[in-house]
Amino acid sequence: MKRLTILAAAVSMLTALVAQPVAAASPTPASGTVWGKNQRVEYRWKDGSEPPAWAKSAMNAAATDSNQSRRAKAAIFAYDSSGPARLAYTDDLPTNWAIGYTVRDIPEAFSIRMRPHGTQLDWGTLKWCEFYDDPPSGCYDLEMVTLHEFGHAQTLGHVDEADIDSYTDSLMHESGLHSKSKLGWNQHVFGRCDVARLQIRYEPLTTSTDISTCLDLGTDLSFTPATSGIAYGKPVTMTAKLKIDASSPYGNLASEPLTGRKVILQRRPVGASAWTTIGEMSSVTDDTGRYVKTVTLTATYEWRAQFLAPSDEGLRGSTSNVARLSVTYECTQSAYKSEVIPLIEIC
Repeated sequence: MKRLTILAAAVSMLTALVAQPVAAASPTPASGTVWGKNQRVEYRWKDGSEPPAWAKSAMNAAATDSNQSRRAKAAIFAYDSSGPARLAYTDDLPTNWAIGYTVRDIPEAFSIRMRPHGTQLDWGTLKWCEFYDDPPSGCYDLEMVTLHEFGHAQTLGHVDEADIDSYTDSLMHESGLHSKSKLGWNQHVFGRCDVARLQIRYEPLTTSTDISTCLDLGTDLSFTPATSGIAYGKPVTMTAKLKIDASSPYGNLASEPLTGRKVILQRRPVGASAWTTIGEMSSVTDDTGRYVKTVTLTATYEWRAQFLAPSDEGLRGSTSNVARLSVTYECTQSAYKSEVIPLIEIC
């Protein structure tokens, strides 16, 4: 019996060779031209190869899964009866063992072909789980397999099993796709290493989107008080900026601003070594990576910001430069006008 395999064919077969950061797992391979950022690509059912209603539902759901789990500015897939891309429910595939096949024609369109339920292949009979009211063990989830094909449409290739830690790290397995009820048989989201490659190729969806844990990226944190000196008891705004390190090997990620993270403000007496945390800085919602906190000063201190590496993102922590902010003590003349000289001054 041959192992079940999902094929992908692309107009461009150029392999993307990019240096990888040190991480427990590697991003899913990808190749070829990319779509425009957030490019909407509409698909229709291929004439003469339209799926039955239950299969349409599963295949449309896979497009939604791609849109919702991409976490990057990858293509947005949507059904439209006049769309240039095509999805087909057909036995017209170039082998007698593959159950799905994708061809890309970026930036215009793509085509995806899925085998019909009950097709006799050289490894056995294809059973789609969605066909049944009570899916039997050994059936394949059409939504999951179609999402795999949408991954190919997004330019993802097949993962090297040695480069991932868990089966669910990727949907892009070349062989041995899991059937019910093995691990990942009905996974309806891209794996973390699939997301990592999409973020590398297309940029994260927003500056606050979590960076995939399949990456291990350094960060850069800068710190700038509004002034270097201020009067006793006056408020001053502290500003920090957080971004992915400029030395990142991925051009779409290098220097990318990071918002919505936890950045803390710290101070220490001049000449001391221990730092005291004053509080968390607020993320500014302008996608610049700025964080601010306003404090009232009564003494001269050295200040800095700190970003601790989160456990749920592929980001390293960083500490900013140190800035000294001096407090001056001013005396103000009393508003009381006395005839007695000298006038009273209050400090």
